[in-house]
Amino acid sequence: MQRHGEEDLKAANQATLRQGIAGHYARLLRIVRSRGVNQDDAADIVQDAYARLTVAAERTEVHNPGAFLHVTAINLIRDRGRASISRGLSAANEAPPEDIACPAPSAERLIIGRQNIEVLERALGELPPKRRAALVLYRFDNMSHAAIAEQLGISISMVEKHVRLALEHCRLRLRQAGDVIDE
Repeated sequence: MQRHGEEDLKAANQATLRQGIAGHYARLLRIVRSRGVNQDDAADIVQDAYARLTVAAERTEVHNPGAFLHVTAINLIRDRGRASISRGLSAANEAPPEDIACPAPSAERLIIGRQNIEVLERALGELPPKRRAALVLYRFDNMSHAAIAEQLGISISMVEKHVRLALEHCRLRLRQAGDVIDE
């Protein structure tokens, strides 16, 4: 009997996961491409990120699939870069010059980044639904104010107000937390 309950929970988690990741593919592909990755490699990285999300979701509940995908894709880009550098160094059989900066962020910067994501997730959760939707559509989906207004059934000036107030709220929460993300 308990087995049936576990299967129901797993099916519910998978359904929630599918709903949570719908629409992230195009945005994630744009993010990966903006990091200088070619189209084919970008598609592979995004697919790998989705595969890792699926595996993680089988083990535990993923509260923010979009953030998971984003962080995973960025880590995959870094991993590919490191592997590429490693192959190049092995082929050349020489040590890297000491004056070249490491492309990976420091451990401190990674921790700060993760803390900023948590602060922003909480800040987004504090926003009224239309304000949050306007900000997400504008910043993450790169929609125009006119398209957002049409989708949300509000005026363009109201979209501008929602986006402005949402950004101010997020910046305030980051300042209160003690760090500000580069814009």
